[in-house]
Amino acid sequence: MIWQIDHTKKQIESLNKAIKKIGDIETLKVKGTLLKTYAKQIDEKMDYIILPDYRNNTEITIYLDSKKSPIENAEVYFHQYKRDKRGLDTIQYNLKKAKLTLQTQLDRQKSFNSNDLQQANTIKQKLIDEGAIKMQVLHSYKTPEPAHPRRFYTTDNVLVEVGKNSVQNDHLTLTAKKDYYWMHVNDLAGSHVVIHSTNPSEQTLLEAASLTAYYSKGRGLKWVPVDVVKVSQLHKPKGAKPGLVLFTGKADTLTVYPDAEMAQRLAEKN
Repeated sequence: MIWQIDHTKKQIESLNKAIKKIGDIETLKVKGTLLKTYAKQIDEKMDYIILPDYRNNTEITIYLDSKKSPIENAEVYFHQYKRDKRGLDTIQYNLKKAKLTLQTQLDRQKSFNSNDLQQANTIKQKLIDEGAIKMQVLHSYKTPEPAHPRRFYTTDNVLVEVGKNSVQNDHLTLTAKKDYYWMHVNDLAGSHVVIHSTNPSEQTLLEAASLTAYYSKGRGLKWVPVDVVKVSQLHKPKGAKPGLVLFTGKADTLTVYPDAEMAQRLAEKN
């Protein structure tokens, strides 16, 4: 397991280096836009030009191919921008996936140090689900009923379910209605959270986000960003480990305080 963790850490380090190597791609787009805007003022024989950068009221140096027209030079910058943008999107997708994988590996390593029978059964189920070990059929063994996720009722009396482990997170997320809402802390390990509502109020969203922050690695932080999407935006990559899902499209992000007192109060309504 240690070598798997080391491998994932090296993968994350490599992806971060790749992002730095790509650099500021937005500047490529800005250069293309400026060349099109000032095309009539640019001599085609120029090797470079200094133009005003509309983003910050400074100047920007743009290098040119003197064999190309200003518009052709602009298209070169736009092409570089689109190419680098596609590459950056792919790297960021793989980086997020690698971070989730690393957190799963670290959590599993910690779990192996526990003597708790329930956690041992959970670990075994994870390994079975991932194909690491085969299920042994024992006639005398009775599979225990899966535990329910944590359940809370918001001030608006809306049910919010919070997963307890990666296997349960998978089940909760993948069986939720497509028009319900789903939450997870941004770039941290934590529980999957499902709001049983197709149109939750702002109050419900904030309370559910606070629960999401509380049942995550961000519990000890003052403020935690929480992503909010429709369940229909979620998908599980083929062969992904339990608890690993990705979303398509844009997520709304709520920055909230992980409120322990509120979590207790909403739990008492259950």
